[in-house]
Amino acid sequence: MIKPRFSQISATVAGIAAAVAFGLVNVSADSKTEYNVPISTIHPTQAAVGKAQIASKISTYVENGALTKDYYNDFNDDNGYTNGLYSLDGVSQTDKTLYKTNSIQSAIPDAQLTSDSAAKVPVIKGPGGVLYATDGHHGSTTYKFIKQQYNLGFDTINVEVIDDYSSLSMAGFYKTLIAKNQVLPLAFNVKTGEYQSFSLDRLPTHMYANEFVNDPFRSLAYFWRKSAIDKDNVTANFAEFYLGIFLTSTGEFKGLSFESQNDYLTAFDKGNAILQKLINSDTTYTALFNKVLTIPYGVTPSMLGIQTTFDETKVAAQRQKLTDALTFLSSTPTLATSNTTLFDLNTEQLTKQIATFKALTASDYTNDSYQKVSELIASANELVSNNGSQTDLDSLTSQIEQALGNLVKVPTTETLDTTQFEKQVSRFNNLTATKYDATNYQNIKDTIAEIQDLIKNNGTQNELNTKVESLQSKIDALTPVSSDNTSTTTSSKTDLQNHNHKQHLELPKTMVNQPNIINRVMLGLVLFAGIGLTYKRSKLFS
Repeated sequence: MIKPRFSQISATVAGIAAAVAFGLVNVSADSKTEYNVPISTIHPTQAAVGKAQIASKISTYVENGALTKDYYNDFNDDNGYTNGLYSLDGVSQTDKTLYKTNSIQSAIPDAQLTSDSAAKVPVIKGPGGVLYATDGHHGSTTYKFIKQQYNLGFDTINVEVIDDYSSLSMAGFYKTLIAKNQVLPLAFNVKTGEYQSFSLDRLPTHMYANEFVNDPFRSLAYFWRKSAIDKDNVTANFAEFYLGIFLTSTGEFKGLSFESQNDYLTAFDKGNAILQKLINSDTTYTALFNKVLTIPYGVTPSMLGIQTTFDETKVAAQRQKLTDALTFLSSTPTLATSNTTLFDLNTEQLTKQIATFKALTASDYTNDSYQKVSELIASANELVSNNGSQTDLDSLTSQIEQALGNLVKVPTTETLDTTQFEKQVSRFNNLTATKYDATNYQNIKDTIAEIQDLIKNNGTQNELNTKVESLQSKIDALTPVSSDNTSTTTSSKTDLQNHNHKQHLELPKTMVNQPNIINRVMLGLVLFAGIGLTYKRSKLFS
């Protein structure tokens, strides 16, 4: 059992007692070092590891169900106790026996790092105090895997805090990591054979092998050591991944799926040949290295540990080491399993454009313009199937949208029935514009103009019918604009007119409701008066 470690310099007796009571760890005289940190709590800053490299390490760490001296050598080195050196009560100590047979931090609970040493797992404190490793991913993942798979070894490790960004938001934290080159927002996509960017919120959250993408070039960089690379001269963060970016940019590895030992071995030979030419100042590879690494990232060959001379004598042994590692990897499925979601693409906009296209009738458009959209969609679907980059997908989606807008209608001789359209236009023309909301009224005018363009451009009857139905609905929805003053004035004026007109036309009730006999008497009087008048006139002219 690993005991808690406390500072023997700054901690008081009361502080120690409290720490013991609450089971606290990670207290140190060196404020930059935290001891016995559970590997499971450390977050990665890269999305990929070399599974073949881890396999090679495990095969040398575990033999016959027990840990080897190679395990303890590397584990103690990664904890900062290089070559068995440690500090106890401020005095430097060396224990070569423990170094090869046990964990120094477990066997000597109060052992600390010396003043001139540091843990080989540098970490940054992120939001909430979460630790993010900027190096040591392969070692930490290997130790954790051995603990999980074989229940051997140790799964806590000493770390060195190199920066503290705990006060930042996650967005600010990611931005700072990128600005300071403390994160690698790229990973190798085996399906495309290229290094592609990904969203940092998809970084693994544990040093677990199955949460990482497998990067064969990260593994191969380990096996190119001694022939082309000196690991002790590496000064760049994520050096092996930068090397992979350079090598894949040569185009020499296209077609390798890395699903077989042969692909790895072929890539191993090709890489050695390219690196040898680079070391020998081949102008083509020197210019390419400058273009893809030095100019964009400020990385030079020496920063990647590339040797000044190529050592051909080391190739055969490293090739055999790779072969053994691949054999172990293929027989350990739990290690070989990789993250498959890192490059999942956002296809929401593509799906919308495809739905729009499927709703169209091919015969309504020229073959060239329709086929253009179809081909772009096929390319986008293929890119999604192969886990291509989001940038490429967004570009294709934009092209699809543009091609849909450029579809050319097939000229038609169909005679459109515009009866219903003309009926609605007639209805609208009989309206008085000032009685309705100007916006709604103008909207109807615009719709009429659209329909007229449709007719002019030989649209289909179905399109015309759909638009006329919309026009009718808009006209039906029109309601007069109400005005209280206008309404009151008009009403009063109308009432007055109706009153006067009624007064003028109405007869006295005594004339309207009398019996028919009165009408007969009046008729007789009129006839009698007429006869009298005629008699008088005859007498006058006689």
